[in-house]
Amino acid sequence: MRLTSLLLRAVVLVALAVPTLAQAGSYLRVVSWNLRHEGWTDEQTYLDDAKQLWNQYGSNSTSNNGCDLVFLQEVMNTNVMPAIAQALTQVSGVSWSYAQTPLIGRSSYKEMYAVLYRTDTVSLLSSTVYSDSGDNFEREPQIVKVRHTPTGADYTFINWHAIWGTAAERDVEVRNIDTVFKSVQDGSGSDQDVILVGDHNMACTGASWDELKALSPAVSCRLDVATTLNSSGSYVSAYDHFWTQSTYVTEFSAAGRDYIANTADFAARISDHAPVYLTLYSSSDTD
Repeated sequence: MRLTSLLLRAVVLVALAVPTLAQAGSYLRVVSWNLRHEGWTDEQTYLDDAKQLWNQYGSNSTSNNGCDLVFLQEVMNTNVMPAIAQALTQVSGVSWSYAQTPLIGRSSYKEMYAVLYRTDTVSLLSSTVYSDSGDNFEREPQIVKVRHTPTGADYTFINWHAIWGTAAERDVEVRNIDTVFKSVQDGSGSDQDVILVGDHNMACTGASWDELKALSPAVSCRLDVATTLNSSGSYVSAYDHFWTQSTYVTEFSAAGRDYIANTADFAARISDHAPVYLTLYSSSDTD
């Protein structure tokens, strides 16, 4: 009888402990970065890319470094992602994998989108390219669904590099991104956490964003700081953003521009865009 009683008490204690463990909170640390023609002859700084991503996550040199999920723009060939994933695995000591799109673009100039993810904290559910039946976009966005494995929280990301072109061409694309956002959200079933990331070549204060902002629930810009660098290393334009619906993305914790120790050297060798970060905190899937 005594042994049976002890076993029963042990089972009860385990049962009580399991919900506590399941409800432990965890951060998903996300980066978005335009790499500037990565893969071209003079743009193959894969190890430096990895060091920046892993060692400089956050707004200052003393930030708690390390990230889980990275969205990239201006990947120029299929050699880039294996090299960066290998470099990140080397720098971080954890395993990284990736998914990439085909080369995308209307003309002979084409780019790829890519997503990198830590295999111990992120499960890639899907990676597709938006079906742009109206040909509204020079580079139709990459749609990525992931699960944050420590908490079970699911998110859908729209990774988009807007056209540079003329002001009028940029305006047309930005005014059409609401259609993409709504289509992706409507197609996500019970998961309503949709986040737009990337290099959008327009400040989020521009009137071109009015259609996106007018969606219901309201969509808002989560980052409005200068992110592009000129040749002297000065920040000049606020082009890289995160857009979310606060009604659904209740996990939002912080967003900012990643720390760069030497911006002039960075602009000369690595990219004319700083990486930007988004931190999401959850204890479970909220959808």
